[in-house]
Amino acid sequence: MKLFILNDNINSFDHVVTTIQRYCNYPHTQGQSIASIVHSNGQCCIKESDDEEMMVEIYDGMKSSGLKVKMEA
Repeated sequence: MKLFILNDNINSFDHVVTTIQRYCNYPHTQGQSIASIVHSNGQCCIKESDDEEMMVEIYDGMKSSGLKVKMEA
């Protein structure tokens, strides 16, 4: 499974970075890099795993924080 963050015109750069840090346990600089890729390319794959329970937990947390996310099998 792959989890993507999609670009939107609602969430601030800082909110995206802190949400990535909170749910993926990535360092601040990695969160900034991902947010920059999302801004430039419209989306970024942030996590890939076969652990469906973990992926759904991250997806739900990011979605509840207001981020636009999608998951692909």
